[in-house]
Amino acid sequence: MALAVANGLYFTFSVFLVPLVEEFRWSRGLTAGALSLSTVLQGLLAPVAGILVDRFGPRRIILTGAVLLSAASILTATISSAWELYLYTGLLGAVGLVGLGPVPMGVLLARWFAARRGRAVGIAFSGMGFGVFVTGPLAQWLIASMGWRVASAVLGLGAFCVLAPIAWIGARDPQARADEPTRPRERAADSTLRHALRTRAFWALWFAYLCTPLAVFPVTIHQVAFAIDRGFQPLLAASIFGVMGLLSIVGRVSFGFAADRFGGALAATTSYACTAGGVLALLALESDGRAGWLVAYALLFGLGFGARGPIITAMASDLFGGRRFGVIYGAMSLGNGLGGAIGPWFGGVVHDVLGSYRVVFLASVAFCVLGSACFWLASRRVP
Repeated sequence: MALAVANGLYFTFSVFLVPLVEEFRWSRGLTAGALSLSTVLQGLLAPVAGILVDRFGPRRIILTGAVLLSAASILTATISSAWELYLYTGLLGAVGLVGLGPVPMGVLLARWFAARRGRAVGIAFSGMGFGVFVTGPLAQWLIASMGWRVASAVLGLGAFCVLAPIAWIGARDPQARADEPTRPRERAADSTLRHALRTRAFWALWFAYLCTPLAVFPVTIHQVAFAIDRGFQPLLAASIFGVMGLLSIVGRVSFGFAADRFGGALAATTSYACTAGGVLALLALESDGRAGWLVAYALLFGLGFGARGPIITAMASDLFGGRRFGVIYGAMSLGNGLGGAIGPWFGGVVHDVLGSYRVVFLASVAFCVLGSACFWLASRRVP
């Protein structure tokens, strides 16, 4: 539930992008740059979050994130200049999202579950997709009914009312449990950041985390604007965004189960294939404006959307779990932050220069291939 609210709020930026550009006459690159700043800060702060979680436990960090993320959305309703957008969305929102993000959640899940970790993380992370499914169309409806400023404030206030009690009640460390077996790999309990940095698996997963947002974010952040450019109504475009989020629930859970049964590399590769297929369907709209391509995009891209995060979390916790897993996973998440920072900005700038998203979409497919290769490198055993 916490991941649903936090990520739903985060990804509604693609819905707010259009009214922001229309009101302030900013370029799409400048506007999307606020999300790039947010994402790079999330990556830079991820190791800090890992240290804090290891020291203070997940609940305090998650509660702090709930307060800051909600405040960022409320304050965004008051902006009148680009620097304010960057301050609230880019800085304050980033700190809040780090507190509610994969690092504290991944550590919490790793402490609760040792066996069948892939499916446990996949089910929990499927909340992200549910949040996108609900919040995307809701944000568009609020914008159409009350304007984007009221919509931002309402979403921020609603997020706090949901997140605070959920974090207080649910985000607690487990007591010793007889029904959970010990960790499957003894070496994981002794893992330190220095040890992890010397392994190929760490860097392979780091680059997988880098490639994934480079494949996904340039598309998700600009998908509503692209659909509107192709002549679709804003509410329909936002609804397709929501359907994509709904399908991602199925994808995260299914690929989490697949990772446990068939291995993380094969599950990740299949999910990347779904992502690439969805992007190619979106690209087909440039020459064929039928809504069927938009539906195909939502189905395929949605199945792959967010599926790699749970797989990386499960693989990393198996390899490097233990008392220092928070800082190790935080360091690994730097790759995700860097890729996520470049992605939205890259998509906006390329469109501003070329007047088209074609290069952006083709680059997304290329990063799907590279990301898949990284998972196979991480899973290969060194003799």
